[in-house]
Amino acid sequence: MIHFQLTKDDFFALQKNFIENSDYHKGRARRVTIVLMLLTVLWGFLLAIFLLPQTISVPLFLGLAIGSSLFLALLLFPFLKKAYVNITLWQFRYLLNQETKWPRDITLYINEHGIERNSLHNNVNKRLQVAWEAIERVSGDEKNHYLYVEARDTIVVPKQHHMLSETEQIKINDLLQKHLNITL
Repeated sequence: MIHFQLTKDDFFALQKNFIENSDYHKGRARRVTIVLMLLTVLWGFLLAIFLLPQTISVPLFLGLAIGSSLFLALLLFPFLKKAYVNITLWQFRYLLNQETKWPRDITLYINEHGIERNSLHNNVNKRLQVAWEAIERVSGDEKNHYLYVEARDTIVVPKQHHMLSETEQIKINDLLQKHLNITL
């Protein structure tokens, strides 16, 4: 049994991990990057048209305008590529700060059959029982493992917990390693 409090920071780290690793968000990030690149090329072209002298020949004028707009887009590409993740996380952090349900008490029971999660908030106990086979994807960061059960549900398992003895921690790590192939 692991009892801990899921904080806003833990939940934000989960969302950041999901945004960076899910196929849905990777596709959206690619599309947003393409749109931002096209807008950058357009703005760079318009800026070059206004800044370049009108006395040069038309082919040279267009070549410089197109070249400078493409150069600007390539120069800003690293920033534009990160824009989707940063904007999405900013929006999520804003919404998360409006919530009052944090921290949330979580109790995990990990055994040979699966994981049971009990979540208590405002005297409402949410219970989720998951067999090992039902876990679709595993991810993690330096602090937690994230076990994705369905598209909208995730179990957060701390990698180290101060309330567990060393033998209990080893047993939990062995179960996670055995059933989920997590390298610890």
